[in-house]
Amino acid sequence: MLPAVDVGQSVSASAARRNAPPIGRWRGDLKLAYAQFEELETFARFGARLDDDTRKIIEHGRRIRACLKQQEFSPLSMPVQIAVLLALTAGLFDKVPLYQMTAAEQAVRTAAADIPAELIARLETADSLSDEDRASIVRIAGKVLEGFLLDAKSESAPDTAQEATSDSAQDTINRGEQHADPDQH
Repeated sequence: MLPAVDVGQSVSASAARRNAPPIGRWRGDLKLAYAQFEELETFARFGARLDDDTRKIIEHGRRIRACLKQQEFSPLSMPVQIAVLLALTAGLFDKVPLYQMTAAEQAVRTAAADIPAELIARLETADSLSDEDRASIVRIAGKVLEGFLLDAKSESAPDTAQEATSDSAQDTINRGEQHADPDQH
């Protein structure tokens, strides 16, 4: 399975002309992060021991790959693309478990509708994305991902609470048995 982008093949000159101008400023960072990931992933396959920084790069790269996968005949609007890619470059997806990436990405795509109309207009006409506009989009994506992670935790929390309640009840039963009258046995 290959991602939608292969950074190993140089098409940067034609791709740069085809991308929306606001994407150009940070596209290189994303390409570099993905290229580093591919190299390290290949290295890690040989069973090498990895330090924490290397593991973080690999996990971040896996999330990049997950977001670069796009269903056929499912084009994304420019604001949606920018929201997802900025969330990736900001590391907002790094806390999302890999098996939940599709749902998390969908949440960011949906949140892109919250990007103010005047910002979308600037995205379509500007040559670059200002730091303030970038921060605004990252903030929107960050809020939705925080909510996503909280929802994911709360969905798993009842099971944990139920187990804790069961453990507590069992402890009470055990204490009761310890204090029982020894003459009853």
